[in-house]
Amino acid sequence: MSAKIITTLGPASGNPEVLQYFKEHSVEIARLNGSHGIIEEHIRMAKLAVYAGLDLMLDLPGPKIRLGEINDTSFSVKAGEKVIIENVKNTKKHNIIDKENNIKILPCQFSIEKSTKINDIVYIDDGKLQFRVLKVEANRIQAEALNSGLVKSHKGVNLPHGKIDIDFLTENDLRLIEKLLPIIKPKYVATSFVKTINDIHRLKKAIQDSLSNIKDYYPRIIVKIEMAEAIEPINITNLINECDMIMIARGDLALETTPVHIRVPFIQADLVQRCQKQNKPFIIATQILESMITCPVPTRAEVSDLYRAIVLDKANYIMLSSEAAVGQYPKECVTIMHDLIHYNKNNQLELNNSNKKLPSETVSKRSIKKIKTQNRLKLIKRKRL
Repeated sequence: MSAKIITTLGPASGNPEVLQYFKEHSVEIARLNGSHGIIEEHIRMAKLAVYAGLDLMLDLPGPKIRLGEINDTSFSVKAGEKVIIENVKNTKKHNIIDKENNIKILPCQFSIEKSTKINDIVYIDDGKLQFRVLKVEANRIQAEALNSGLVKSHKGVNLPHGKIDIDFLTENDLRLIEKLLPIIKPKYVATSFVKTINDIHRLKKAIQDSLSNIKDYYPRIIVKIEMAEAIEPINITNLINECDMIMIARGDLALETTPVHIRVPFIQADLVQRCQKQNKPFIIATQILESMITCPVPTRAEVSDLYRAIVLDKANYIMLSSEAAVGQYPKECVTIMHDLIHYNKNNQLELNNSNKKLPSETVSKRSIKKIKTQNRLKLIKRKRL
């Protein structure tokens, strides 16, 4: 069976013409990203996707640690600069400068000081910004920027060396389940930052509660693997058994496991093998065609990654995130994936057909050899006569 595509809905893809194009080019599932947008917008997008003939996936954001609101779009840090990362409840009214010490403040929607210690590395915005913890204080930490870059609102914060004590199901997750499931009835619900099978049991209970008055519908559960605890042998075995599909969510996984960044391909290979052994469908996601957010063609490395996912790993699904949601070239992204899927499919058919010819060719050669031998024997017999 050929791989299919999952596309994330957003401003770049949330219109009938683009969705119809997706449907005609190997896209099977439309993903609603619960991290962004309001309930009404999710419902509108869901209706458009269903009308185009796509299945729905509701992706719950889970307990993602994020920066708060930063109103200054030019707000940046320089390598070596000291900053404060502070837990701020109302991030829209916070100060971005500690005037007493003339230090920049990065607002955080999490008590970061409870999960860090001196010399830990804090990763922000998929690791584009890195900070070393210098001091842990009440309600905040002081840190040194290890590289320069823009600091943007609501970007993710990862603490691979810290133990994060945060509830698996957030208020936002429960609100999305309660408000969206009975209305849009997505075929799949994906859950983020899962650690153990108990998390899945809690999710299923929350879904059952929201659907207590609906008897003919229940979504399939997708478990996103992105935490170090989830890939421990006992946990990953239980999670694969308990869910309907696995998503190899390489973004946070790269920053939540150590060594940071480089462990992902090893984990991916192990998860692919485990899923195939247990006949469990799986999705490969994150940065599939990242450069195509702003560029109409992919890098060679991205095409090679796509080849691995489709041809070598034989993924059931490959997923586009920002590329399809907010990128400049959503249709071009889908076209590249569609073309590679079908090139592989046609290549396999040609290979299978050529293999089928081999036995008949062998028989033909044997037949010719047999005929030649028979003719030689006849000739010898005539000479003797």
